[in-house]
Amino acid sequence: MRQTQAWAFCLFCASLLTACSSPPQLTYLATDARILAFGDSLTYGTGATPATSYPAVLEELTGRKVINAGIPGETSAQGILRKTQPDLVILCLGGNDFLRRQDAGATRAI
Repeated sequence: MRQTQAWAFCLFCASLLTACSSPPQLTYLATDARILAFGDSLTYGTGATPATSYPAVLEELTGRKVINAGIPGETSAQGILRKTQPDLVILCLGGNDFLRRQDAGATRAI
């Protein structure tokens, strides 16, 4: 019974902390904004058709241009070398670092 009460108390405290925080203030993207989906094979759409990759679906849902900049097998260290100037970046890198057992501290430092 005590363990259940402790969990209930933790859940209650967490809900209070969540309720007290204000949502981030975000600006709306212009209708002609370019979104860069930057990442590895998940972004590229490995295992999906080009039309069902998440960048293609996001483009369809938002009505904005989404550039698929996914490169299968890319690590965070490789991705940091690419430069671009979009209006919004969606970053999805790190899975290959984990699979290749890269040092987590070194990956975070990038």
